[in-house]
Amino acid sequence: MWPIEDPCEQLRWRIPCRPPATDSLSVLVVGDRVAVVLPPGETLVFTADEADGLAALLDKAVGFAASGGPDR
Repeated sequence: MWPIEDPCEQLRWRIPCRPPATDSLSVLVVGDRVAVVLPPGETLVFTADEADGLAALLDKAVGFAASGGPDR
């Protein structure tokens, strides 16, 4: 994930998707909200607390994927 040029204090990132997806998703900070724009253009808007919860879930998912699955 890397910030892209943005006149609004560089508060937007493009994140490449893995195959089979061929596009990327965008993450934008808009005021006190975090917006995630998914291909083909659907948008999810989170409060700061919801975005923190999503980040924690994504961290867990990365851990599961790296270890081959959840600990048993």
